[in-house]
Amino acid sequence: MLETLKPWFEVAKPHEDICKGRLSEAVFAANIWAVAQKTAPDIYLDPEAFFSKTYITGGLKNVMKRVGASLSGEAEAGDRIFSLQTSFGGGKTHTLVALWHIAKRADIIRKSADCAAVREVMGDSFPSKVKGVAVFTNQTCDATQGRQTPEGVRTRTLWGELALQLGGKELYKKIQPNDEARTAPQGIFVEILKQASPCLILLDEIADYCVVAAGEEVGTGTLADQTISFVQQLTEAAQQVPGVAIVATLPASALEVSSSEKGQDILVRLEKRFGRMGADIKPVADEEIYQVVRRRLFEELGDPAEHKRAAEAYVRLYDQHRNEVPAEASKAAYRERIIAAYPFHPTLIDALYLRWGSHGDFQRTRGVLRLLASVVGDLWKRRKNATQTQPLIQPCHVSWTIDAMSASLTRLWGAPYEAVIAQDVIGEKANASLLDEEKGGDYPTERITQGIASAILLGSFGGQGEKSGYTTKDLKLAVSRPGLNWSYTDGALLTFEERSFYLHPAAAGSLGKRYWFGTKPTLAKLIVQYRQQFAANDFDVEIVEGLQEQVTGISTAPATWRVFVNPEANLPEQKSLALLIMPPTCSYSENGKGPSLIASPAEKRLLEISQKCGSKERIYKNTLLFLLPSPRGLTRLRNAFREVAVLETIKRDYSSQLDEEQKSELKGKFDAAKKSVGESLCAAYTQMAKVEGQSVEVTTLPVTRPNLLEHLREAWKHIVEEEEWVLRKVGTVTLQKVGVLVTEGSMRVRDAIECFLRYTDKPMIASKDAVLTGLSQACREKLIGIGRGLDATKLQKKSCGEEVMLDPNEDGLWIIPAFTPESATPVTGTPPTTTPTTTTGKPGQSPTQTGPGSVPTGKTAKRITISGSVPAESWSDVFRCFVNPGVRLNPKKLKLGIDFELVFDDGQKVKLDEPSIKAMKEAARQLGLEMEVEE
Repeated sequence: MLETLKPWFEVAKPHEDICKGRLSEAVFAANIWAVAQKTAPDIYLDPEAFFSKTYITGGLKNVMKRVGASLSGEAEAGDRIFSLQTSFGGGKTHTLVALWHIAKRADIIRKSADCAAVREVMGDSFPSKVKGVAVFTNQTCDATQGRQTPEGVRTRTLWGELALQLGGKELYKKIQPNDEARTAPQGIFVEILKQASPCLILLDEIADYCVVAAGEEVGTGTLADQTISFVQQLTEAAQQVPGVAIVATLPASALEVSSSEKGQDILVRLEKRFGRMGADIKPVADEEIYQVVRRRLFEELGDPAEHKRAAEAYVRLYDQHRNEVPAEASKAAYRERIIAAYPFHPTLIDALYLRWGSHGDFQRTRGVLRLLASVVGDLWKRRKNATQTQPLIQPCHVSWTIDAMSASLTRLWGAPYEAVIAQDVIGEKANASLLDEEKGGDYPTERITQGIASAILLGSFGGQGEKSGYTTKDLKLAVSRPGLNWSYTDGALLTFEERSFYLHPAAAGSLGKRYWFGTKPTLAKLIVQYRQQFAANDFDVEIVEGLQEQVTGISTAPATWRVFVNPEANLPEQKSLALLIMPPTCSYSENGKGPSLIASPAEKRLLEISQKCGSKERIYKNTLLFLLPSPRGLTRLRNAFREVAVLETIKRDYSSQLDEEQKSELKGKFDAAKKSVGESLCAAYTQMAKVEGQSVEVTTLPVTRPNLLEHLREAWKHIVEEEEWVLRKVGTVTLQKVGVLVTEGSMRVRDAIECFLRYTDKPMIASKDAVLTGLSQACREKLIGIGRGLDATKLQKKSCGEEVMLDPNEDGLWIIPAFTPESATPVTGTPPTTTPTTTTGKPGQSPTQTGPGSVPTGKTAKRITISGSVPAESWSDVFRCFVNPGVRLNPKKLKLGIDFELVFDDGQKVKLDEPSIKAMKEAARQLGLEMEVEE
């Protein structure tokens, strides 16, 4: 059973101002000059309130003890000048405020319970009496106009301010000429310090003051030059006077002062003055930030046992998945870090303090406090309606709708991140929110995808290249929590990567992938945008073109049909089987009884094509088969064509703007989309249809194939073998039903074939041979007879009970009633012709011929030449007996000569422009024959 952990808000309690949502951000911006002027917030003016919310860091302990010793006269000269140099918000000014209280409010500190930690640190070094405290910041004295003081003096320089604050008008008079002339005193300040000792001098943001002072000319130089010169005079004088302590703050880099060369020069010169005699102290060490944050933001931290339970649960979770988290996360030391950071998860504080803190404009400790206060206040306000589990406050719990968070993000990293938040991270239409709603279950209540997005955005900064962003293993620390399905993160991250607009992934080796948000749209963003552009396009034209392209040159074997795509209403007569692949507008719908055509233009169009050939009645109605799409398959097919169009357009419009990785990704997606078109094309066209009378019959193909060639072969197999719509051989039973096995009179063989091609109440035939084969069998079985002759009443030859060769192009073929053959006596009317008989050989062998002109068995023929003249009424015998068998022998060469002569009576008037003669001339020209006309 999973251990139930209390949410942090049931264990710890933030300070009242945070709970009530009235915390002013000014409380995190310490201002030593405002403290000296008694205009700062109460938390800075009241030593008890100040120290109750101040965690005494190692750096603060160090500077407090050493300053205390200096003011007590115990420190050596070199230990009485201190330089605090950290980035903005690093705790420098907070340290100055602490020293100001020690020097000015010692009476309260010695008695207050809230200041016990201060007394413990100071010990015997607590200064008993301090004559004066002087404060100078970039707000103290305007470099151009100076400051009108309550004492009635207008100070104009750093040295004038220090003298006035340490000893009033009396000491100021000693330095007044230098102050009014704005020239640094030389050797005079030693006397001032001797009279003011013991005293504390606090200099804050002196570099900023010097940058402005550089614009004020003094003699051949500037006020900045005079000020920097005075700093050296001041530090040298302090060394000579016991009981004097100087603490100055300097920025970590010139970027915090000015990006100009002037700012860089000023900082370097000040560093040399203070660094030469001062002791550089870091107020807040990295590992102490946890305690600083907790002390400043929380009134009560609750039962330490609950802190330990939470830490152990998290570390146990990480140990169970040790290969999926950073190596240090499953170790005991990480448990201690969690305890130290409670109720925060270390990753949240580290992201702000280390990652965001690397930005030159981020006030490190101050900024972390300000942002975390806003996060805590937001979560506390929403705690009663919270659906996310919150044993600790993690990056996944950060809401980017908080003004402080979103404002800091855009100020530090750019306004375009507003679009990133809106479209990917949070809000009803953000991709992360939409994905959670789509997945349902725990996803929307635990805000799984939104939490991942929030964490990635928080970790997207603080370095260049591979240092930016969170790895997959980092994300597990930022979002996973005890009691929540571990695999949620992987599933949500995979989907979010595909759907987000601004999320950028990169390989990170054993750490998985590295994710970060950028303001440059990802390929996914471009795809979504272009999908919207193509949303209204049905791609019907492209589908038809795609079908035509695939059909062109395609082999139809073993099918005997010809294939047409999107046939027009005036489709020519088809005397043999034809497959008509219909356009997307002819789709079918499914009802409770199975597939049927939509009662719409689809069925109407099929019936029109079947019955009409343009404006004329179609004769050959039973040769048309139809291949139709399904609505569902059509939707997928249209989407596939849409995706190809989208990717082609992106390649055209953005190819020059994509990096190599994006180009590779685009190519992969395009190849996959093209493949999907082929597969979707077959999956869409799954319905075969034919017309029977005035209705349409539809059948569903049981399987689909990956390409159109195989798909059509599957369709052929289905209608021939399973549905038996098309017959490759017409059996005698079917011939009997159709009525071509005559018992009296006669029927032309060609007419028998025609009835299968014309009338939709008959089965379809794969070819004319299907009928001829059946008739030949019926003749062999003595069900009918076969006669040859131009007139059924004057047959040249009759056959019954024997094998006959039938040619579909032979006009003089007749189906006659069965009869009993007599002796081989020729039929009267025409002189007997020598016709070879066929003897069926063994299976697999070609039939052999016997009779006049036969070739003895065992010998082979190299050449066969047949010549002579035949009467017009026997022309069909030439094809039946010579041309067709000759083709079946598959000779190396078959040459068919022609000697065609027409002779007219003198009384006939056949004009040269007779259409028949003109047609002969054109045919001769096309066939390469010579044609002579004698006039």
